Amino acid sequence: MIHNEPKKERLDVNQKMVALCVFAAICALSLILIVNVSINTLSGIRAYVAGEGYWAKAQKESVIHLSSYILTEDEDDFASFKSVLKVNLGDKIARQELLKDEFDYDITYQGFLEGQNHPNDIPQMIDVFRRLQWTPQVQKSIDAWTEADLKLEELVNFADSLHLEIQTTDASLEQKTVWVNELEKYDHELTELEVAFSDSMGDMARLVNTILRWSVIFLGLLLLSIGIWLTYRFLNSTKKWMKTLKESELKFKNVLSNSRDILYKMNLETKEYEYFSPALENMLGYEEKDFLEGGVEFTLSKVHPDDKEEMDDVVDSYDEVNSSNFLPTVEFRLKDIQGNWVWVSNARTLVKDEDGNPEAIVGTVRDISTRKKQDQKLKKSLAEKEVLLQEIHHRVKNNLAIISSLLELQKENISEDMKELLSSSQARIKSIAKVHEKLYKSTTLSDIPLDTYIEELAEEIKKAYTSKEKEIELSLDVSSINVDIDDAIPIGLILNELINNAFKHAFKDLDKGIIKISLQGTADSMELIVANNGNKLAEDFNPEESDSLGMTLIKVLIKKINGSLEINSSKWTSFNITFNLDK
Repeated sequence: MIHNEPKKERLDVNQKMVALCVFAAICALSLILIVNVSINTLSGIRAYVAGEGYWAKAQKESVIHLSSYILTEDEDDFASFKSVLKVNLGDKIARQELLKDEFDYDITYQGFLEGQNHPNDIPQMIDVFRRLQWTPQVQKSIDAWTEADLKLEELVNFADSLHLEIQTTDASLEQKTVWVNELEKYDHELTELEVAFSDSMGDMARLVNTILRWSVIFLGLLLLSIGIWLTYRFLNSTKKWMKTLKESELKFKNVLSNSRDILYKMNLETKEYEYFSPALENMLGYEEKDFLEGGVEFTLSKVHPDDKEEMDDVVDSYDEVNSSNFLPTVEFRLKDIQGNWVWVSNARTLVKDEDGNPEAIVGTVRDISTRKKQDQKLKKSLAEKEVLLQEIHHRVKNNLAIISSLLELQKENISEDMKELLSSSQARIKSIAKVHEKLYKSTTLSDIPLDTYIEELAEEIKKAYTSKEKEIELSLDVSSINVDIDDAIPIGLILNELINNAFKHAFKDLDKGIIKISLQGTADSMELIVANNGNKLAEDFNPEESDSLGMTLIKVLIKKINGSLEINSSKWTSFNITFNLDK
């Protein structure tokens, strides 16, 4: 719980800062959007005000031309009256189209264009009308515009009626005076509507300007507050980070100062040391500057003569060092400042640049003198134990030989059956003695080479039965497998029984024959076969029912090595034993 609470608090702070930054971004985007919309709205309003000027100018010119026509009855003046009103009619078409739910943009655009509005202003004029027609100011302007179009339509009708009368009758001066007064009335009313339109649009412009100003001020202050808060948080976090960094640096210095191992860094390009930790002086007595100034040559000068050649090769490899030829650990002896030899282990790592090329070596040098002394004591102790074990095996072999000799002495003045029993016991003793002989002659006191052991055992048994009357051959096919003494003795005793039985019984009344011995496989699964081409076994022979000492011994020993026995009798009589030593 102690470790989780700060992490949770830091996580909450980070989430708050992210949320605040997102909010600031939204405010900034809102500010940009408001400014953009406001500018477009003000541009549209400005365009309407400018368009109202063109509309008023055309209306005034139409009144002047119509007034001139009344006085002069010149048709050119009446034609000019009709012509200038095209500006007003264009704006009318645009207004009527914009009031539709589904308006035609092209018709609207063309109408405003005939009203002499600038092409670049027309999109903003359409946007203001469609987007802000619900506001009181714009609605008031639209009402004034609509009323002015109706009044202008009355003016056109008035002009058409007086034009017809002038053409058909001879108007008096009094009549013309009435018409001029009527025309002035239309002009006055239209002027009032134009002023009302301009005032409404001016009110809208001022409203948009006010909204824009306060929105910008509000969002600006909000963004400024967020910026100040973020700056405060950043400065506060920077102080905390600097404090944490100093504490971490202090801890690191304490670790380096109190470490018993020497840390160093060497530049591969210059072959110069760039750093050594304070442990250098504690371990070897030298100051850091001795190695920094002396470089690799100084280090090599302190290396033990027996390790000098190896260390020279290590240094020479720095010219073309790479991951394949780089030794991660090097052990050698260094002479300390008092002249004593110190065993050190240099555990090193390659530092690579951005391109993957080695540029430096960073390593840790540890004093392993105590470990080396312990290793030497351990090796000496192991050597003494090996000599002792060899002596034990040698004495066991000699004692077994003495027992065999005592049995030989017991053969005098006894029956042939007893002699045969003693000879069998001697053979078994010799097979065990042969195992101990192999052990004390071996460099390893735990493994016995079965191939050599079986060959020598078989040859020794053969010598006991060799005579001029009989010629029995041995055929050996034995894999090179090593086993320990616990497995070698039962295997040797089994072979002793099977080979002796073959010589005794299989070739009775026969002068020639062959005994084949095969051992194949691995320690996981091995097969031992002893076969002969001599006399066949009795048809009613059953190893499970046999009560002979030899067969009983074979069955017991097969169980010891986790094996099974299968006897085949055809052209050859074979004893097949499969066993697994690992189990």
